[in-house]
Parts: sequence; structure tokens; C-alpha cells
Amino acid sequence: MQRSAIVKSLSLASVVLSLMGVGAPSALAATTTPAVNQTASTVPVKPTTPPANYGDIHKTLVPLAGTVNTRDLGGYTTADGKWQVRSHSLLRSDQLVGLTAEDIQKLTTDFKITSVIDLRTPGQVKGKPDKALPGAKNTNISVLGPHAYTDSGSDGEFYNQRLAFGHPAVVGYHKFLNMVLANPQATLYHCTSGKDRTGIATVLLLSIMGVSRNTIIADYMQSNQVGKKVERAWLMEYYKEVLQNYGSMEAYITECLEFSPAQQEQLRAKLLVSTDGKNTPYPAAQKPVVPGNNTGNSGNGGAGNVTNDNHQNDNSGTNQNDGTNTPNNVTSGGQAAQPSKPTNTNGGTHKPGKKKVVKIVSTKKMRTTYKYRLKGNKVWFKDAHLQKTKGHTPKHSKKKWQLIKQEKVKINGKAATYFQVKDRAGHKAWLVKSAILNFK
Repeated sequence: MQRSAIVKSLSLASVVLSLMGVGAPSALAATTTPAVNQTASTVPVKPTTPPANYGDIHKTLVPLAGTVNTRDLGGYTTADGKWQVRSHSLLRSDQLVGLTAEDIQKLTTDFKITSVIDLRTPGQVKGKPDKALPGAKNTNISVLGPHAYTDSGSDGEFYNQRLAFGHPAVVGYHKFLNMVLANPQATLYHCTSGKDRTGIATVLLLSIMGVSRNTIIADYMQSNQVGKKVERAWLMEYYKEVLQNYGSMEAYITECLEFSPAQQEQLRAKLLVSTDGKNTPYPAAQKPVVPGNNTGNSGNGGAGNVTNDNHQNDNSGTNQNDGTNTPNNVTSGGQAAQPSKPTNTNGGTHKPGKKKVVKIVSTKKMRTTYKYRLKGNKVWFKDAHLQKTKGHTPKHSKKKWQLIKQEKVKINGKAATYFQVKDRAGHKAWLVKSAILNFK
């Protein structure tokens, strides 16, 4: 009886102490992290302790009162350890709506930012416009197009469908890379939280620099340390699709984003210095002289000095003076360019100087519910009739594609049949008839 009374007294005392906030925390309190306020006007979130595999965000974080995820890419080393990204040359960030006067002073004086690239949608920009940086040009490039909605089944598919192969992303990241190359000073780029759209932009830049994939993944994951959730699986799904479709990040950047190998070399020369303490600039590549090919200077800091291989005569409507040409391999309908009725033009697989006569004999839209299995390692094209190679189907293709269009084309009088196919993530490509196996 006495023992029962003691237990009841202890229980009541425990309840009282809990109500007073005294004593050991509950399991819920121990496992729940403070919610992150998404507004930039509040006190910045202090970075959490880094996971062992992803490094310390303190090494790259730029402390600002009005942002929580502004980081300097300076110091990241190439895979061979010989070169590193210049400090104070590339800043990734979340939105700049909450910048204070001190923040603005720091970015303009210490970092000398002369170009701000805003990757948000027009509606996001209008709702929370950036605070202006004196002397810096602000450019909006929405890599998600007009809206930031997600129309896929998972975050990983969102990365593929919208950020890897979506038309606004292909065009937007093409322009983004050219702008970074053309800017002689430091560039700051950002989206809303500085993790997804900005994360992929960083993947592209660091890939071009020759930074190892593990380091790139670690940088991507560090957004978690300031309360901006990302998952490794999202980025790995992005890598998987890019590598399946193009074989390498370099090929994806070269062929899909149409940022040429020569431009990539120029960007390395602009952004890399030696790691031996001497800060020796990365050697600029010698510009090859091609007989009969006038590449000329376009006044864009080198971005326009190189023509895209085998695309000189495409009707792309590009402006060679601003270094932000739209890739020729995409249209608003998706990843692959839709066929049109072209005039005589140079293709990508014939000898220079010869004309290719192309005639579309017939076009048929397919509304079938059948799915089509593609043969592995078959060439696919940017468009049906000019046969500019875009990539290859996976070597051991197990994907099912939907057939959406058929075209009969005559090229120099020789007839051929092409099919446009689409996978479940919305990626489109043209293939010759022999590359497709169909089944119900």
C-alpha cells in the first residue's frame, strides 16, 4: 500500500515537472528539428552539424542576414587535384528578397558581383523580387518555364522531366552557361531555396570544371544543413537518365545544352587556378584554325568564338552577339526538335559544302496505346529529316516508349521512315524504323 502511494506521488511529480518544462525531453522533442522559416527576412538558420559523408557547409557558406543558402564555389578542386575553382567568382544562393544593406555591400564590395542570374519563374520573381545589387545586371532565366508545378510521380522524375530534358531547362541552362562564360567578373545565381534549380546549375558548372562526382554530390547535399531538404536519390536519378541518354555529363552538356568543348575549355580557363599556392590560371586552349570556317569574335567574352559542330546552317534564330543562343535540338513541344519543311540545308553527317535536299512526304500522328521497345545502342536524332545525331538508346534498353508520330522523308531522293517516340517521363526522340520493336 505504501509502495503504491510512493509510485503515484512520483508519477504526479513527473507530470508536474513536464508541464513546467523541467526534466528530460520527450522522444518527439529529441527527434524533431526546428522548422525552417522560408522567408528571407528572418534570422538566418544556423547550419547543422554536417553528415560525415557530405562535408562541412561552413567552408563554403557566405554568412548573410537575408539569405540562408548562399555559398562560394571557390576552393573546390578538380578530380586530379591540380586545379581549383577561383574563390569569389561563383556564388550559388537562395532568393535575394531579404538582403540587408550590409549584405548588399558585402556582395558588391567583397565579391564584386556584376551578374545576378535568377532561375525562378516569372511569378516567383514578381512575388518576391530580388534586392538590386549596384553595378550588377539581373537576368531572369526560368528553367521551369512559366510555372513551377511538378507533373511527374516523384522528385527524381521531376529532376529528369523538368530539369534535365524539359525544353525551358535545356534552353535556360544553355543561356546560363553562356552568361557565366561571358561575364568577366563574379556571377551569383539562385532560385527560391537554392537547392534544386540552383543545384543542377552547380552540377553543370562543377562537371565542366572537372570536379569529381562525389564532391558534386556532397555540395548538393549540403543544402540539408541549412534546412533546405534534398535527397541523394533525386540527384542520382538525374545522373542516371543523363548517362543513359548521352553516355556522360560532358556529352549531355555538349550535345543537349550545346555548350561546345571549346567553350568548356574557355570556362575552365576563366574559373580555375592551380592548387600549388601560386594561383596560376588554367591555360587557355588554343583556338584551332579551320580552313574556310570563319568563327570570328562575337564580343561575348569568348562564348561566341566557337560554332556548334555541324549546326552552322540550322534555322535556329540565334543571336551571335550575346552568347546566349537557343539550342537547336529543342522546341516548346519537348526535348527533340519537331520536324518542319526545311529548305536546302547542310546536315550533320555529310561532307561540308554539299547541299542536302530534304522533302517530307507524309506526316502521321499516332494515337495508339501500344508501347514500343527500342533496340539497344541505336542512334537517335535531333530531327527526323536532317539526321543530326542526338544520342543513343541505352545499350541494353528495357524502356517502353510510346509512338506518337510517323514521318516518311526523302533525303536526296532516298526514302526513309522515322518514328517519334516518347518515354514515361516525357523525353522525345526520333529514330529510324529499324530501331523499334513493337508489342502490345
